[in-house]
Amino acid sequence: RLERLQRVVTKLQMESGLCEEQLNQADALLQADVRLLAAGKAPQKAAEVERDLDKADAMIRLLFNDVQSLKDGRHPQGEQMYRRVYRLHERLVSIRTEYNLRLKSGAPVTAVTAVSVASGQRRPEPDEAPLRYLQELLAWVEENQRRVATAEWGADLPTVETHLGAHRGLHRAIEEFRAKVERARADEVRPLGTGDPQGEDGAADHPPVPPQNSSKSRLRHLESLHSFVSAATKELLWLSEREEEEVAFDWSHNNPAMAAKKESYS
Repeated sequence: RLERLQRVVTKLQMESGLCEEQLNQADALLQADVRLLAAGKAPQKAAEVERDLDKADAMIRLLFNDVQSLKDGRHPQGEQMYRRVYRLHERLVSIRTEYNLRLKSGAPVTAVTAVSVASGQRRPEPDEAPLRYLQELLAWVEENQRRVATAEWGADLPTVETHLGAHRGLHRAIEEFRAKVERARADEVRPLGTGDPQGEDGAADHPPVPPQNSSKSRLRHLESLHSFVSAATKELLWLSEREEEEVAFDWSHNNPAMAAKKESYS
């Protein structure tokens, strides 16, 4: 049994290193595209970044399964390996959040214009740019509203902790989104380069609002669930220890500790 668990530890060490390399590669590509956006150019590596992040996500899910087998087997390195995989997960959430904000929905109007020019499309008129930006923000909102609505809760302590960490990262992104909404509101009521409010033919009647309330509610419920599952897990561990103690106890009348056991039971 110990040999089998040690092989799991070795596998975890090797594959977590590969996962870290995958995340480093995704982050390097992301930062290269961020620099392109800052220079007013179109991003080049968005598809590769998303592909690398998806690969890392799949790897981390498998790593958590291996960690759970260590913890079930009460291997002394179980907690250490759990923290190692959890740090990888936190980094994945951080990179994916930056990718969603800065590449998928956070490209400035100048970058949108650059994409259109590079692809041979007509350069947007000044009053088209705010509407285009609003549409990008709305797409971001809809995607994250879907993520909040369909996210799982977890069935044990490691998976609950995983979902809680992932949602904390998403919630931070939603909180930071408010500045983008304010910018969208300003663009909605005032065409670019003018001081006149838009009329009925302007942008959408209502700017997108991040799924903030549902995100706060999920975060609150996840924290409550985590507290409950943490306490329940401690009780189950205590019960398991008592069970092992009873099974291993010498119940024969010749056991000199029998009197103390009877006293303990009483």
